[in-house]
Amino acid sequence: MQQALTQTIARTGGAISRRAVPELATQIDWAIRKGELVRVLKGIYAPASQADSLRTRTLALSLADPDAVVCGRAAAALHGWLPACDDQPVQAASAVLHPGSWLTVCRRTIPREFTRRVSGVRFTSRALTAVDLIPDFGADIVDEALRRHVKLDELRAALAATPKRPGNKLRQDILADSRDQPWSAAERCGHQALRAAGVRGWVANYPVITASDGPPLAILDIAFIRLRLGLEIDGAEAHLNQSAFCRDRARDEQLALLGWQINRFTARRVLADPPGFATAVAAIVKVRSRMLGQTP
Repeated sequence: MQQALTQTIARTGGAISRRAVPELATQIDWAIRKGELVRVLKGIYAPASQADSLRTRTLALSLADPDAVVCGRAAAALHGWLPACDDQPVQAASAVLHPGSWLTVCRRTIPREFTRRVSGVRFTSRALTAVDLIPDFGADIVDEALRRHVKLDELRAALAATPKRPGNKLRQDILADSRDQPWSAAERCGHQALRAAGVRGWVANYPVITASDGPPLAILDIAFIRLRLGLEIDGAEAHLNQSAFCRDRARDEQLALLGWQINRFTARRVLADPPGFATAVAAIVKVRSRMLGQTP
């Protein structure tokens, strides 16, 4: 490609709108004939080697309709929650675009406060992206959002701002079940089991602070603060390799020096037998309460 065309494509981030640069029309046509540029959307072109990437497709949307909002799975990929891959379909809210081979268009109005724009591409906020995807992923997408420190109030506000949609009853139910802010399916199951068994006095994802200006020593999955009793629900992916095993034990030692008792449960055990988990926790709480002469 000629230098002026190459520089323009680089400046726009990887795609070019013929309408925006009429002075380059001849160069664009020449690059298309040579196979160096390919059509992404009507009037929007990109280098052949990049045309199928998520980045190029979403940029093309923005060039074709600056008010378009990428949503759904593509928005989750832009947030880094799902892998971005070539040939990934894209869903967008737009009043002017039309569906294509890789593009699904929905005619919905998305409040601007629930969008963000990065490198020219506008897409749904983290909270609205999670809420949108609840019918596809269930509670798992909410756990992912909470683990990434999206606030539960933000999720509720996103749902309230997009009323009368199919699936909103499911969204409402899952957000209600997320009131203790689980970060994984096993934590969610554990919370449900404790509530069902009437075990009280606990909070989820409790930060143990040792210095006012430093990071937490630990964020306990479940904590009975008055008893200084912490419960950890360990998944195989995050906790059972050798380095994680050693790190967890070193941290438990530090917590013990602060008076905390840490009990670990495997995620598999919690998911396989929620009532048994709740029974075990209730028994541990009873012993700890008796030892300390303290109620939860």
